[in-house]
Amino acid sequence: MGSEVMYFDSLKEAQTLLTDMLVRIDYNAIVHCRKGEVLLEIGGKEQVRVQAGQLLLVPEQKLLQSLMVSNDVDAWVLLVSDRVLKRVLGAQIDIWNRAMYLNNTYVIDWQRWTEMMWASSEVFNDKELELFDEIVLSCLRILLLIICEELLKQEQPMTAAETSTDRDKTFFRQFLFLLSHEQLKRQQVGYYADKLHITPKYLSTICRKVSGKSPIRWITDSVMEDCYEMLRSTNLTVKEISNKLGFPNSSFFGQYFREQAGMTPVEYRTKNAI
Repeated sequence: MGSEVMYFDSLKEAQTLLTDMLVRIDYNAIVHCRKGEVLLEIGGKEQVRVQAGQLLLVPEQKLLQSLMVSNDVDAWVLLVSDRVLKRVLGAQIDIWNRAMYLNNTYVIDWQRWTEMMWASSEVFNDKELELFDEIVLSCLRILLLIICEELLKQEQPMTAAETSTDRDKTFFRQFLFLLSHEQLKRQQVGYYADKLHITPKYLSTICRKVSGKSPIRWITDSVMEDCYEMLRSTNLTVKEISNKLGFPNSSFFGQYFREQAGMTPVEYRTKNAI
């Protein structure tokens, strides 16, 4: 599997997840907390606490910062590329996407599956297996399907995504992928629609059907994550950040930021100074 699936038997081995700085991980992360607790901030604003017996789930490219790691923490970390995640889950990828992007379900209880996970985790590091790749994919599929089963239990009885077609969901996934990998995210809906070879109206319809949110809302939320990241993890001035994010000027950027965050960029930076 090369670098597309990586397993760490302790949180300290996965240094990226322990840094005090804001980071974006190029993997989907699954963290099993066996002992102690971890407090993180996800998306630049939402705090998530993970305790013993729970799983932390973080989607690819999500803004992440460790706020507190207890001295007695004991956890393993599994990093899975988006390509492998989609390949392994198949149609069930929509369950993962709904949890990660629509419902923000980042933590699930895991006590009932602890013994199974202790056994399967050994597989991810056993490179001497002749059929290593096939075994890893099989174990990964079982693990992810069980996670999806737990995620389903936490869903509302009916979600907007259940009324949309497979074609709608495919376009929506492609839109999220484009948005997460675009350097200048603050674009018109038509910009993303053109890349998907569909009309802006159809993209708006798809987003509302699948997620209950407009594409403009998705774009704005993604832009704000970039704003949070630059204000907290760089020494760039507000004007420089405005330029990097494609705003016409710093005044417009300040107004945009205040409308979304309820404070000015300078106030946000001061409040969240590390």
